[in-house]
Amino acid sequence: MGVNEVTLGAPRQRAVLAILAIRANQTVTRSELIDGVWGDAPPASVEGSVHTYIHGLRRALSVAGDAVLTRTGAGYQLALGPRQLDLTVVESQLSDARGLARAGKGSAAADLIGECLALWRGIPLSGLPGPFADSERVRLTELRYRLVEERAELMLAAGRHRELISDLGEAVEAEPFREGFRAQLMLALYRSGRRADALAEFEAVRRLLADELGLDPEAALTDLHLRMLRSDPELDSPTKAVAPPRSRKPAQLPHEAPDFVGRTSELEQLSRWCVTERSSDKALVISAIDGAGGIGKTTLAVRFARSVAPNYPDGQLYLDLRGFDPNRVPLSTTDALGQLLWALGSARQRSEPDALASMYRTLLADKRVLILLDNAASTEQVRDLLPGTSNSLVLITSRNRLSGLVARDGARRLTLGLLTEPEALDLLRNTVGRRRVDDEEAAAAELVRLCGYLPLALRVAAERISGSPDTSLRELVESLHAAQDRLDNLHVDDDEMTSVRSVISWSYNALDQELARTFRLLGLVRAPKIGASAAAALIDRPVAKTGELLRVLSEQHLLEPESGRYTFHDLIKVYAGEMAHSEESPEKLREAIRALMIWYLSSMRATLRRLIKDYPLPHSGVPETTHPLPDFDTREAMWGWYEEETKNVTALIEHAAELGEHEIAWQLTWCTYNSFYSSGLISEWIQILTIALSSTEQLADPGPQARILMFLGIAYSRLGRNEVAVEYLERGLALARRIENDHLKSSMLANLASTLREMKRYEEGIAYAREAVQLAKPDSPHYQKAGSIDALCELYVESGQPEQALHYGELGLEAARACAAGLLEANLTVNVAHAHRDMADMGTATRVYESALELCANLGDRYHQALALLGLAELRRRIAQYDTAREHALRALEIFIDLDGEEADVARALLESLEEEAIP
Repeated sequence: MGVNEVTLGAPRQRAVLAILAIRANQTVTRSELIDGVWGDAPPASVEGSVHTYIHGLRRALSVAGDAVLTRTGAGYQLALGPRQLDLTVVESQLSDARGLARAGKGSAAADLIGECLALWRGIPLSGLPGPFADSERVRLTELRYRLVEERAELMLAAGRHRELISDLGEAVEAEPFREGFRAQLMLALYRSGRRADALAEFEAVRRLLADELGLDPEAALTDLHLRMLRSDPELDSPTKAVAPPRSRKPAQLPHEAPDFVGRTSELEQLSRWCVTERSSDKALVISAIDGAGGIGKTTLAVRFARSVAPNYPDGQLYLDLRGFDPNRVPLSTTDALGQLLWALGSARQRSEPDALASMYRTLLADKRVLILLDNAASTEQVRDLLPGTSNSLVLITSRNRLSGLVARDGARRLTLGLLTEPEALDLLRNTVGRRRVDDEEAAAAELVRLCGYLPLALRVAAERISGSPDTSLRELVESLHAAQDRLDNLHVDDDEMTSVRSVISWSYNALDQELARTFRLLGLVRAPKIGASAAAALIDRPVAKTGELLRVLSEQHLLEPESGRYTFHDLIKVYAGEMAHSEESPEKLREAIRALMIWYLSSMRATLRRLIKDYPLPHSGVPETTHPLPDFDTREAMWGWYEEETKNVTALIEHAAELGEHEIAWQLTWCTYNSFYSSGLISEWIQILTIALSSTEQLADPGPQARILMFLGIAYSRLGRNEVAVEYLERGLALARRIENDHLKSSMLANLASTLREMKRYEEGIAYAREAVQLAKPDSPHYQKAGSIDALCELYVESGQPEQALHYGELGLEAARACAAGLLEANLTVNVAHAHRDMADMGTATRVYESALELCANLGDRYHQALALLGLAELRRRIAQYDTAREHALRALEIFIDLDGEEADVARALLESLEEEAIP
């Protein structure tokens, strides 16, 4: 803000000044300057360049005379007064403006924010190179847009909407995807009497999002649009808040370690970063916590996350990225995005990673969510998992340094070291008792040294000590020395297993024979978690006995309990696997794993039979398990088990294929259909379907291959890739025609017909659907009849043949009711109503629609409820009952938006036509 213009030299010299200025009155180290200006690849001469630039800046600033650049012991510091930097002035005035707003002086607050905005002149730090300048450009540009939004909100509340239209129009033009600007512009136009222009703005952003990103507008904007269509009187009043509907609030943080000790400086550093970023109004805080395996990264991250969770009211996300899992490959960015989107309430899936990342950023925009990304393998794995415009906190743990996040994304790095000796002794006191440690302080100090001051090793050792209350610590230390001597040949320099392996072996060697066998066999299991019933099949013991064994291993910190199941720390799992392969024969290992896979297959099949009446399970050539299957008190518990265990089954499928257990691999995949279809994790589904397809190609029977090809067709259709879907379905149909299984052929034909209907290829679709119907014999399962007839009925409706649709619809309803297939009955009822409507039998159509609505209410089926409402709206439009038609269409639109259904576009188009037709 000074008056004198100063020549500041080359771009990198100006970039150095930018770092010093933005961190004015703080010490900036030489390494921070190098990272900020040169990034990951500084030249060999970089130290000399920094010295040259500092010298040049001192000389240039001496001309101005009001800024002092000094050298401190650790780096450099630029001393500036409180009004010498535009950014400082903005932060100060913004604080004052928010104080005025809290005092009820919103109009004055808006004017003060307007003064802040006037300080922006072009692009911040324009032309400056380096990761720091890149990150700050994004941050300061985002700060400006947030101030525009904040000022607009205050002016709308003060009734100054007409003044806003021009400024918001420019903001929307500059940031067309920013829905907050669009909502404010719509409201300003609406209150200025320009309702049609306001509605046109919504249509413009809806088309933009659909064309560019494959997305719908977010809930708040859609809600505003619906209220404008209703002419909601509250929108006219600046004093009435326009509250967005509540969305799903995730709460996924793991439980906190009860014996947490130390890490005081690290927790304080994390807290300071959060406060600093919050006070500077920065949109995103990232803390990359790195360190060796077992050092306590996740424990620290969870501890800190839980302490600050109340500051993030929109929820907490947790995702294990599996960067260092010994049995499973790291989670791909696409699959990680799919899981995060599902947790945030999005049911839509697209195959393109860029589209998924855009959807993710859109859902997090303007929210405060805490996101813990655990066990990241690399910068590339997590970069697309970072929010864009958001006030969220992202905590990332990794054994790698993730330097790219620091250089390019402005991450704050926290490298976690070993516990100090006092901290390690405190952890020991918390777990084995203060008196025992203090009575043998020298032996305790030797023990924590032997554990490498590593928290994981200390916790395992503590349980070993607790189990020997009559043995002195000195004797136990000597025992550990002996264990280390036995494992000398396994040690590798800088191997993070070294500190842990000795301690685990010490505990492992103290286990009785049955516990030791259980421990090592569990090390073979690739599933992320395992329950007592599944483990009983693995170790071939009764469930009650197995539960006791798991509990004891958990008490000794060799297993970790989690929501009724058990999991390993990955380093302990490595050791368990090593012991399994060294102490068990390959035949015994394969026998145990195969027994586990058979138990899962038997359990999944039995559960599906109970969940879905008349469900077409394929014949299994795999023997049934001899171990007890899970039992459930309620249907909800059954669905919960099925959904949770699908994650374990997914991990077992690849293992089964590797072992050549191809029958098990494809049948386990078949059993996951309902979970993946309903969850929307389509890309992950396609991965296991591809594995299963390879397994089916090893079998003589073409039936399994045809079934998996059918599922691949369904999966690609869900992604909107109908051409690929048709290829898979046609391949599957060719195989199905070779075998005598009418139900399989009928299902294949019906799915192919439905995909062709989505592509508007009605004649081809009808031909396939008619063939599917003809395959259904009088003694065929009712489920088969209903499914094939449903596809044909819908094709006849959409292709403008209502008489044919009505005929088949009545037949389909009879079959659906006979097998209690509620969803099929609902869809057929809606299509029968459509047929009556299109035949101009409005009275009958109305009664059938109402019947469909009643059925949907009983089923809790909102999707078909919305289809019925949309059909009723079209019926009312045809008889010129525009108000009633609008009411039905609005209700349908609200449901489709909530379900993320593509039919929302049809509802919007109908509402637009109603607006035009209703005008006299």
